Amino acid sequence: MIDKEKILEIIESQKTSNSMEKIARRVFHELPTGKQESIELFDDLVRTGDWSIFWMVTLWIKRKELYDLQFMEFYETWLYDHIDTWGKCDVYCYRVLNPMVEKHPKLFDNVIKWTGSSKTYVRRAAAVSLLQSTGSFKVDQSSERVLKVVEKLKHDEDIHVQKAVGWLLKYAYLSYPNTIYHYLKDDVDDLPRVIFRYALEKTPDDVKDELMSL
Repeated sequence: MIDKEKILEIIESQKTSNSMEKIARRVFHELPTGKQESIELFDDLVRTGDWSIFWMVTLWIKRKELYDLQFMEFYETWLYDHIDTWGKCDVYCYRVLNPMVEKHPKLFDNVIKWTGSSKTYVRRAAAVSLLQSTGSFKVDQSSERVLKVVEKLKHDEDIHVQKAVGWLLKYAYLSYPNTIYHYLKDDVDDLPRVIFRYALEKTPDDVKDELMSL
């Protein structure tokens, strides 16, 4: 069975002339076919601490659809130990965490736990993991779940968390316009302006003008 060292050797040999996406496609055909073997190999690769390799791992997880519930133990450990920028957080959420949360509703308990983390990008993941990234973004989680996360995070002091909350509300508006409209109207004095402004970006002009005037 192919191991971490062999994968790293293939990646290194391809780096000078290929993009990460091309390397990821090339290596994909060398990966184990079994789910458990794949996850264990990916765990070894993630532990190298190389973000470009982690980025490829997230792509392979998406292609292999490795969204079985038992893999969340790995995915949550990676979130806590290896996600340290907003860009890493968002890629990881789109390719790994959102599909897991969408497929396994019980993992919303994990999302709520993330809102109380001391780690900025774990808290950001609580919001971004509710955004489904397809051709564009959409929110399939219930409005109750969205607002529960928003309430947990709306007073967060970190700007990257605030922006994530606003972003979540922005796309939640497209799914639940009346609910989000009334939430924004009723909570205008209790929401940081960064969140409020981001949340209004997908609203019609008349709604935006009304709420901005409050």
